[in-house]
Amino acid sequence: MQREYKPSWLHEEIADKLEAVEQGKIKRLMLFVPPRHGKSQLASINFPAWYLGRNPRREIIIASYSGELATDFGGKTRELIADPIYRDIFSRVALKKDEKAKAKWLTTQKGSYTAVGVGGAITGRGADIFLIDDPLKNEEEAESELIRAKSWNWYRSTAYTRLEKDAA
Repeated sequence: MQREYKPSWLHEEIADKLEAVEQGKIKRLMLFVPPRHGKSQLASINFPAWYLGRNPRREIIIASYSGELATDFGGKTRELIADPIYRDIFSRVALKKDEKAKAKWLTTQKGSYTAVGVGGAITGRGADIFLIDDPLKNEEEAESELIRAKSWNWYRSTAYTRLEKDAA
């Protein structure tokens, strides 16, 4: 059952920061928000759809602690873009007809969306926006020096190298 969405000052603050990212005013943004406060809905689902609506040729990569969670974000973002209301607002953007996957898809304007788990392969892909949502699964992983080092190494050696010029 879908809960009623009740925007708060926090959501307005997040939206303002994400808009600044889209405008190039913020290059690196980290959101620290307690669980179940709407961060993923706004930043990992709604923002990519809005960003592609305004920048239909851009490329987005999203990563999470598991490929499954990142793919879920991709599926929900796809659903937004496929919605007729979205098409009324962003008429230049549509999903390519042969694109059915949730994890990797293209728009008719050659924009792209790729979802991976932290540590996953993204060689050959670029990102104008690279989102990382919940890179560590739980407190146990967060306290593990080995897992933190592995995640940081993936970010430095793989994720960061995928950023296009002027990417965020």
